[in-house]
Amino acid sequence: MTSYNELLILIYLKEYEDEYLLTEIKELCGFTNVQMKTTINNLIDRELLTNEFGRLLLTEQGNSLLKEKGLNKVSLNELFKDIVTLKFTGKPFSFEDIYIPKQFKV
Repeated sequence: MTSYNELLILIYLKEYEDEYLLTEIKELCGFTNVQMKTTINNLIDRELLTNEFGRLLLTEQGNSLLKEKGLNKVSLNELFKDIVTLKFTGKPFSFEDIYIPKQFKV
């Protein structure tokens, strides 16, 4: 069974290939140093990653897993993009105005 964090690592390494930072992966997954090392080693043991000359690379099995899960075209920028839509009104609100949130139900 592949965890969310493992998939996140595979997506990250697919996207950043030679420009990855282990500290970024660690922060992204909320790992401790031990968890990071354990997870990376687990991915290597399962042949989803390979460690060639100290460089982590996604294997064919890793790419196949992402494709199987429908994540082969996913970008981290898309996953973590914050979309904020501001709606401007004709007149500014004052503290005396009553605010009723959209879809408010009693």
